Amino acid sequence: MLKKVLFSALIMTTLFSCSSDNNTATDPASGGTGGSTTTVAMITRIDGTIYEMPPQVGGNAADITGGIYGNTYFLLNGYKNISAGKAKIGSTVYTVKIAVPKSDLSVGTHNFTGTMVAGSYYADFNITGTVPAETVTTTGGYVNVTSYNSATKELKGNFSFTTNNGVDLTVNTHSLIGSFDYILQ
Repeated sequence: MLKKVLFSALIMTTLFSCSSDNNTATDPASGGTGGSTTTVAMITRIDGTIYEMPPQVGGNAADITGGIYGNTYFLLNGYKNISAGKAKIGSTVYTVKIAVPKSDLSVGTHNFTGTMVAGSYYADFNITGTVPAETVTTTGGYVNVTSYNSATKELKGNFSFTTNNGVDLTVNTHSLIGSFDYILQ
């Protein structure tokens, strides 16, 4: 377990040392050096490529309804249309969903399996617009909450999880590593 956390920290340092710094210093109440002026709520490395993934509507507000996970969760949604150009015939869209339980919002690492357990942390990955169609299934991973400021409702952390392609359930097809900075209100 410790090796996984240390390896993840190394990967996260490598991952984000090469990206633009849209996430600024942490909130003073959580031990950081300044206020937050985050412009990208989620940054994710999907199969080796880094994407800025704010919610589809922009900003960094979490979905307080919990979306498909129900109203006992905050839903952190990351969205990226990876198709480019004006003459698109279709779009491939990546959506990362992280479910954070409202009843157990705590700093620390929260492991999960491929099956969501009520009241636990969970992450999921959706791909739409691919040909042939690909319905991925989460196989396991973790969400690491690094800070939560109850006054500003700012939640920061990182995650790592794997999925299969929904067809061959024995092979991990996609690897996702990322960070998030959301407001829970």
